[in-house]
Amino acid sequence: MKEETREYTGKELLIFLLIAFGMPYLMGIPLGICQRNGWGTDAFPNAQMFYPAAGAMVALLVTRRGKPGLTRRFYTMFLVLTLVMVGCCIGAVAAPDMNWMVICSYAIVIGCIPAWIFLLTEKKQNRQASGLCWHGGVKALLYVLLFVVLRTASVFLSMIPYGQLGEYLAYWATPTPWVMLGITIPNFFLSFTAFFGEEYGWRYYLQPRLQQKFGPRLGVLVLGVAWGLWHLPLNLFYYSPETSLQSLASQIIVCVTLGVFFAWAYLKTDNIWVPVLLHYCNNNLILAYSGTAEISNQVIAWSDVLISLVLYVVLYMPVFASKVFERRPKIFPDTSTES
Repeated sequence: MKEETREYTGKELLIFLLIAFGMPYLMGIPLGICQRNGWGTDAFPNAQMFYPAAGAMVALLVTRRGKPGLTRRFYTMFLVLTLVMVGCCIGAVAAPDMNWMVICSYAIVIGCIPAWIFLLTEKKQNRQASGLCWHGGVKALLYVLLFVVLRTASVFLSMIPYGQLGEYLAYWATPTPWVMLGITIPNFFLSFTAFFGEEYGWRYYLQPRLQQKFGPRLGVLVLGVAWGLWHLPLNLFYYSPETSLQSLASQIIVCVTLGVFFAWAYLKTDNIWVPVLLHYCNNNLILAYSGTAEISNQVIAWSDVLISLVLYVVLYMPVFASKVFERRPKIFPDTSTES
């Protein structure tokens, strides 16, 4: 029985890794081609967000074939949407004159509608077995509120070293950031699949397995580093092609520190939707903070990396002292009962 369980989990994990980590690096080839030729690359980061959850879903569907307890309609819808996103990336190379980012956006919005329907009409026991139930009531949203406060504080504090705080405060006296803040609330329901795509793979699937293998705290740190390296193709060919090393260093800092905070919120609530909301806020509040969603072709200095290191460690790492990181979590679905 023990040998069969190890073989089962090993196969499951291999499937996850091949999709979640293999796809971003494989798609880095067409991404690099587009970047070198000056073609549109915005479809690639959107598609990449789907791969971790797709990896988890395929792994669970394959290894639990014929067994009850998974939200199969929702899984299928998500996997179809993932294939559409991959198609958009391939299209960016095959037909570079088309606006594939717009097509991606429409696909996500349209895909969210049946995704919500399949999710909300699924049997509660299946949603529970798939880790998709909401736990903690309204109190769970307090973790989201805390993150928004810390994230906003990091932005304001980051302006001080550059002497831009006064100018930035003036920006917040205009309607723009407040309008953008209002838009983020309804926008979540029309774009949740992308952020779910990362968090279901990282926090729900991979985190407990790494915590089992390396320990509750070290497992979270290993995940943070892996999550940072997962972005490497984007660092090289999208976020900051001219300063990719600085971009990668900053990426790992952000992923480790935010990974700790996201893990803490997830462990405290046993609610995957909390880190999904945290991830959504982290990405989409940029619209309010800067008035733009443009995140490509940045030039990052080592001083920027140092400022990020200090701010993110101070703001997000204190929760690492929580007692929730002193016990090994259960792995869901519980493979110990599988034969």
